[in-house]
Amino acid sequence: MKACVKSLLLIASCVLFISCGGSKGSGNPPSSSTSSAPAPTSAISSSVASNSSSSIVSGLAVRPDNATCLAPSPVSSGSAISIHWQAVFPSLPNIASATNLLQAPDDNSYWYVTRQSGRVVRFQNNESVDTLTEILNIEDRVDFSGGETGLLGMAFHPQFATNHYVYFNYIGRNSSNEMETRVVRFEVASDGTINPDSEVILLRFNQPYSNHNGGQIAFGSDGYLYIGSGDGGSGGDPQQNGQNTQNLLGKILRIDVDNTSSNRSYAIPADNPFATTGDAPEIWAYGLRNPWRFSFDRETDELWVGDVGQSAWEEVNLVTVGGNYGWGDMEGDFCYSGRSNCSTTNKVKPVLSINHNTGVCSVIGGYVYRGAQFPAAYGKYFFTDYCVNSIQTITLQSGGSILVEEHGSAPGGVVSFAQDNQGELYAIGQSGAGSQIVKMQVTGGTLQPGTMATNLSETGCANVANPQLPAAAMIPYSVASPLWSDGTEKERYFALPDNTKIELTNNGDFLFPVGSVLMKHFKLNNRFIETRLFARSELGWQGFSYEWRDDQADAQLLMDSKEKSVEGIRWQYPSPAQCLTCHTQVANFALGLETVQLNNSMLYSASSVTAHQLDSLAHISLFSSSITQSHRAYTLFALADGNATLAQRARSYLHSNCSNCHSVDGPTPVNLDLRYSTALAATQACNVQPTAGNLGIDNARIIAPGEPERSVLLARMKVRDANQMPPLASHLVDDEAVEVISAWIGGLQNCDQ
Repeated sequence: MKACVKSLLLIASCVLFISCGGSKGSGNPPSSSTSSAPAPTSAISSSVASNSSSSIVSGLAVRPDNATCLAPSPVSSGSAISIHWQAVFPSLPNIASATNLLQAPDDNSYWYVTRQSGRVVRFQNNESVDTLTEILNIEDRVDFSGGETGLLGMAFHPQFATNHYVYFNYIGRNSSNEMETRVVRFEVASDGTINPDSEVILLRFNQPYSNHNGGQIAFGSDGYLYIGSGDGGSGGDPQQNGQNTQNLLGKILRIDVDNTSSNRSYAIPADNPFATTGDAPEIWAYGLRNPWRFSFDRETDELWVGDVGQSAWEEVNLVTVGGNYGWGDMEGDFCYSGRSNCSTTNKVKPVLSINHNTGVCSVIGGYVYRGAQFPAAYGKYFFTDYCVNSIQTITLQSGGSILVEEHGSAPGGVVSFAQDNQGELYAIGQSGAGSQIVKMQVTGGTLQPGTMATNLSETGCANVANPQLPAAAMIPYSVASPLWSDGTEKERYFALPDNTKIELTNNGDFLFPVGSVLMKHFKLNNRFIETRLFARSELGWQGFSYEWRDDQADAQLLMDSKEKSVEGIRWQYPSPAQCLTCHTQVANFALGLETVQLNNSMLYSASSVTAHQLDSLAHISLFSSSITQSHRAYTLFALADGNATLAQRARSYLHSNCSNCHSVDGPTPVNLDLRYSTALAATQACNVQPTAGNLGIDNARIIAPGEPERSVLLARMKVRDANQMPPLASHLVDDEAVEVISAWIGGLQNCDQ
């Protein structure tokens, strides 16, 4: 943090690391244009085409497998973790027959609770809350005749903030007074209440018995609605629904609620396994008895299901498309009683089977913990059983093995787990006195950051035989406006764990999943001098610096910072701590990997194809959501880009070299926002007096329109001492940038251009 505090000296690139580095351009004369970057509502025009065309050219054919280049796992201190469940919201009135607890997407202000009778309440998310507000009552249409009937599931649409849609799964009665499952949609009013008359029935199917109704619903990252359906009830699957792909019982279903088809109030996703076979097209997976609570791992998108067993075994399953999970031929890993000659061919066995002789009776599926409060629990799948209340976890390990651990007891009668928007875990317990809400707490199990291999060739990120080349798992990228790194040339790559995706923020930052690694080579005079790895583990991001040997055969890991003369310049190798000085949280750590930097084309050397980077990454399905037009509204420009205006080049440089620290809520006391999309007048730099020294300039301003000699921003770029910007890892002035920024400031007439 010390170096970024220097950036209260004003103009900042604490940027040190991955993604923003680049070679010094050859330098073109500054353009005569002086137009400043406009505010976000007036996007800078770019020549980038929309990706709406079906004939998009991609430089990447397929996503590479990655079994080698992964962030190092944290190392346990050796002490076991201890988990307990703490009662929260103690002043709330009792909530009878609670079945679900959830928050709306991107809104932490309220919790929502479904009651099995057919009511929905909400309460404010604060510890002292003492009031419940009822927002929906549909007891007139919900059949709650006991057992497993009633209102069972609730899910908010991923775009709830704009469409206000909420979905429910409940048991009702059809016109013949027969029980049926209904999956329905309502619209939430501006005051938070739900009009019962806004109901739209999307899906309905008969339930022959009152038990085994499933009832869980949840949206996947693909935007589709997933529905858990039991086998129809009674005992032993008397109708053989589990193995019957002609009906919807004993299944995980998947539908598209944003579209309709000719005879349905929803559409069938084209990649559903039975979409075109003549079987029930809604089926995603089958062979389940009563899936009571399923969830998606936020990091991997894996679908975890707790499947309630018959008389011998409870199951925890990892469910994939088209999978047959065995019921009613199999229970657990074995043929179900009375079907001793069952076929096990093409049936997926559970991740874990739990024998009833241990006292269990009804598994309650939970979540993979992805919160930030308890790193020692990160990546563990939590579940319990209604009868024994023992909290257990499953940890997937290399080679396909699992680690199962017990962690004490939860409150009696847990019926459902919950997860807040930050990934912290809760549970609902039912008793005669009502429902109790508890939150997971973890003690012990301190984790320490792991480390990378000593030699670059051993990291799995570089080619073993020739570490100057990337490993096959690495994906190349380039940035439009590189960070100044004393004239070095750079090569950039990243790798994701298999079955994970990148999340795009609204402003275009890339949020990488745990396990990701970014790699950057630095070269001077065609010789490798340093390679930096930036890796995200369960504990956060870590930086690793490798110094190349003189023979260029390999590079060795450095444990601390170092300076030496390389190819005639003074070169600084950063320490791990220095990496995070500039890879800031406000910039989401992975600096150059953002849409404004990649909203352009590059030559993919492996395919010899020049293609748009965002389109190419989307082509191999690296993003968890679609690239929007707002993501394409801005693009950065290189200093030497003769097709860009002077303002575009200057503002691009300030974005890539300064905005990681100098943006809204940045880690400096200087109130600057030098992001490219911020209007010049809103940057708090134009015609603003400096607050951290004027460097001896009379009547100084951070940026003085028309007067570069009065501009402290430019003055800090021109020195390499305690007043310099960037404050780290640079010993040479960027003469080309000084020329461009000076010409741009000199051409400004005011702050509103």
